[in-house]
Amino acid sequence: MKWGNGAWLRKPVRRRLIGSVLTLAVLGAGYYGFQLQYPAAKTARACSGMLPVDSVLHLAGKSKLSLLGQGFHVSSKQFDVSGRVTEPPGLATTCDVDGVVVSIETASGAHNAYGFYSFQRDQESLPVPLDGGWNGFMVTQEGEATASVLLSCSNWSPQKGSGILVVAQSPYDREPTRFVRLELARTVTGTARRAAEKTGCVTEPGDASKLSAPAAAATTVSASDATGTCKGMTSVKKVRETAAGTSPAEECVLVGGLQLASAYGPFNDASQAVVNGKYGGHDQPSGTDVYTVWTSAACQGAQGVGYYHASPPEGSDRDFTTDPLTKAEQADLTHFAEQSAARHGCSATAGR
Repeated sequence: MKWGNGAWLRKPVRRRLIGSVLTLAVLGAGYYGFQLQYPAAKTARACSGMLPVDSVLHLAGKSKLSLLGQGFHVSSKQFDVSGRVTEPPGLATTCDVDGVVVSIETASGAHNAYGFYSFQRDQESLPVPLDGGWNGFMVTQEGEATASVLLSCSNWSPQKGSGILVVAQSPYDREPTRFVRLELARTVTGTARRAAEKTGCVTEPGDASKLSAPAAAATTVSASDATGTCKGMTSVKKVRETAAGTSPAEECVLVGGLQLASAYGPFNDASQAVVNGKYGGHDQPSGTDVYTVWTSAACQGAQGVGYYHASPPEGSDRDFTTDPLTKAEQADLTHFAEQSAARHGCSATAGR
């Protein structure tokens, strides 16, 4: 047995050192794997990393510091838009983060423009514009809220998508309070900004610091006092309106009269891509059919075609081909369309 050179001692020490390193490696890998299950980490990986984590977690009712990921459901999937436009890598995609559902796709290839909500014109639920310079809106109805934002990409042709559309929905089990509406607005705009960065979209987004919670409902006022989407209407005494902003979907209800609406880009016809050149599903820029009188305007970027139309109120059997608009009603539709087109920087509306 050799004691002098210490060889007998060094072997056990070496074994212990190797064992310690392996133990630390295993513990480190386990800790890292545990970290990946944190709600914040799971959210950061959803939708190809395009979600603003803090706002999404606030909507889901989780803290960013939460370490409990068990039961926190997250899923992502991409969907096919072949034959319509060439989507950039990473689009089109949708994800569900514990009830917060987000869809990200191009404007002219959009499948989900009206996917998460339906307008209820006989109630107070109308699209309320986002502020801070964002081209977007929110609809609050039946205990939940949906927000949409549209970005134009100056370096994308219609065949390449024109722009980015993001639609987000708050969880069913969360009352759309002012806090929830603000976080939903932050979620949809933050996602749009990240999607633009990820896909190389050259755009001019709004100002996140000036974003506030949209109103939960439209307001009913006398026509003479209207200052929003119904400003200047004269065919009725009362109107139901929202603030007038830059929104890809707007409405004005002439109480006891017509329903007026404007729609831009993917919202002017949810079943047809803007690249097909449809006017709210019609082949002509203006006209009349049984239930619709419409006009349109040429707009820039992802806004594509501005579509403005009047329809009968809910429950009415009015036929516009036999009971056409009165002069006052036609004047209201024209005024509504011209005001909306001007806010969105579109050309003069088409004549009838």
